[in-house]
Amino acid sequence: MAEKGTLQYKLTKITGKTVLAAIVCGIMFWLAKDKILEPVWFVSGAVLTLLGEWLRLWAAGHLRKNKQLTTTGPYSHVKNPLYIGTLLITLGFSAMAMSYWIMIGGFVWFFIYYAPYKKKQENEKLISSFGQPWVEFDKAVPDYLPRLSPYPGRGTNRWSFEVVKENSEHETAMGVIAGFAVLLYLLVR
Repeated sequence: MAEKGTLQYKLTKITGKTVLAAIVCGIMFWLAKDKILEPVWFVSGAVLTLLGEWLRLWAAGHLRKNKQLTTTGPYSHVKNPLYIGTLLITLGFSAMAMSYWIMIGGFVWFFIYYAPYKKKQENEKLISSFGQPWVEFDKAVPDYLPRLSPYPGRGTNRWSFEVVKENSEHETAMGVIAGFAVLLYLLVR
């Protein structure tokens, strides 16, 4: 196995996620091959998917993992923008494939398993890392439904593409692109 931080490691990680995303999307779209051209579902799904990836890119460009409490960008309105983005991407591809069972499964998986598990896991880590500032932020900023006004104690960090790369968000973006490539292939063949 390649050493972490090397180009080979990064390429293996990116390629693995991209291939997995393409396979999952391919299966979803193949199962829905006769329904994919439903314009309302297709456009709605594409919009949800692109909105989800945009939210993930915006959030990842502000997130300084383990370095400081991130309270800028989307984090000044909602605690879990990356999770919301992931849910939107899942729902978007499901809508394009008109796969109701994946939509329902995505919701159930997200709200019953993933979100509670991650909240517990991350909450403990954030309390130990940031203490009282985290406790105040946690009370003031909702988990999933954004507050209209930004968090008053937000920081001053600006969005950075370098931070996006540090957070490996380009890997998710490549997975989304792979999903759209599979869809395009199925539409034109």
